[in-house]
Amino acid sequence: MIKMTRSRCTECRICMEICSWIHFKENTTKRSRIWVEADWPEMPTIRVCLACKDHDCIQACPNGALAWDNWIQVDKDLCDSCGMCVGACPVKGIRMDLITHLPLVCDTCEGGFQCVQWCPTQAIERVKGS
Repeated sequence: MIKMTRSRCTECRICMEICSWIHFKENTTKRSRIWVEADWPEMPTIRVCLACKDHDCIQACPNGALAWDNWIQVDKDLCDSCGMCVGACPVKGIRMDLITHLPLVCDTCEGGFQCVQWCPTQAIERVKGS
């Protein structure tokens, strides 16, 4: 999946812009499936689904709206926007879309890893096996 190196992140947020553009054709950081949390003077934290082995988000969903198929997939018809997946994520890599009220979970751009390709400092990298 994806590996982050916090010390390389300059908080440019290009990863967030490209993510929202790929998924929603919007240049906004508010609808990105990856986001940068800045807490100066600390190094920024890059939040994104890391495809953990246990898939706590899937287990937490009371409606079975999440499934694993190389990435977390959201069934829009089954999701009731309860947010249980957000709370269950151990890396805080899921957030709710303020427009659709559905979880925003990294789908690796269906294998395209656009955030990795566009990151100018290689703060986001694709790790072997993904």
